Amino acid sequence: MKIMKLNRIFTIISVVGLALSSCESELTADAQLGVNVATSENATFDGQTITVKAGTPVEFQFSGEADFLTFFSGESGAQYRYKDRTEVDLNEISSSRLQFSLQAQYGKPANIMQILISDTFEGLATNDFKADSVLVETHEWQTLIPQDELPKTATTISYDVDMTPYLGKRIAIALRYEGIDNSAVQSRFQFNNMAIVNTLTNGLVTNFSASSFGFTALNMYYTHPDVLNATGISGSRVNTIKGKPYGTATNNTSGVWNLSDTNAFFIHSSPADTPLMYAWLVSSLIVPNGCTPDSGTGIKNISQRLDSYTYTYATPGTYTATFVATNGNYKHESQVVKEYTVVVTE
Repeated sequence: MKIMKLNRIFTIISVVGLALSSCESELTADAQLGVNVATSENATFDGQTITVKAGTPVEFQFSGEADFLTFFSGESGAQYRYKDRTEVDLNEISSSRLQFSLQAQYGKPANIMQILISDTFEGLATNDFKADSVLVETHEWQTLIPQDELPKTATTISYDVDMTPYLGKRIAIALRYEGIDNSAVQSRFQFNNMAIVNTLTNGLVTNFSASSFGFTALNMYYTHPDVLNATGISGSRVNTIKGKPYGTATNNTSGVWNLSDTNAFFIHSSPADTPLMYAWLVSSLIVPNGCTPDSGTGIKNISQRLDSYTYTYATPGTYTATFVATNGNYKHESQVVKEYTVVVTE
């Protein structure tokens, strides 16, 4: 009986050992990836180069084991070689433009907003409001867009500003809102799709969007409790500003910047006969030739099985399609990169 018990114990130990060994193997398994392409009358593949007619879906077929799979099409904004790029070489830029639209609503928007720029601004501390508020008010800003070109009535105007003089420099962009008349509603201003758009000498375009500008709001009435507690000021505005000199709103709070959506950020209107609004929005120090790193599309994660993926190139040209297969956990990470030339014809 003792022998039988010992045999059972040894068997259990062996099974557990095999299971642990298997788990250990899975945790340290290297990523594997094979890629083939389904051919047709309009798509050929020689093992490295795909030739396909524009508008024809390309079906990539996979083999191997990978927990995650990411696809870079090779088109502008999705090139693997630029996945870590944050600045474009100056010699590669043929034009640089700050583009956005500005929508003014309600009241009398004339002479309320200023759009400023500086290549000598030292940057905000963001933890010393008194120093920061003095700094923005005393700094010698340059006018980026003349105030008389900004909305004078409730309307939307698009802007396209040459940023070439600032290429290679560290700049700050500042938006200054100061109400001048509270006999009517103090206007709402919304900035839409703000970005520095750089056109390269090879015809490609890179966008450095407002989401990368690092905007910081300064609530200039933070140190004026008499204004915050004035009759007519909503509780949401008071609660947002009190104790939060750099606070922003997630709703329509008068006098406070809302950065919930950097593609459409705004400062809300304020009712008539309430204290005049005063707030700044200042970017971090940025370079106009900065760019948002290119990104791929995640097409598989650890919970999925993926045998194929279809993508369509609409524009003729030559692209580098890249697949990145990754196995990763707390103990081990392995990555395989496969690149293929895609020639898209008319």
